[in-house]
Amino acid sequence: MLHILLSIITMGVVWYAWITFKKIGRLRAEDLELTEQERQQRQVSYVMRIVVCLVILALLPFLFTFLIK
Repeated sequence: MLHILLSIITMGVVWYAWITFKKIGRLRAEDLELTEQERQQRQVSYVMRIVVCLVILALLPFLFTFLIK
């Protein structure tokens, strides 16, 4: 049962990271009125979200192993 829960949480985290990754690619086309500094700030915030998702994906198996034992 916990493996199913882990897979559902993992899919959610990967989905969020993928949506955020797509936002980085569309940033220049969608936000033409932004200055270069504002655009870089948004890019940094998107990249940090992806990094947090990767850290969560790395920690999830250890957390679930700790909860099982």
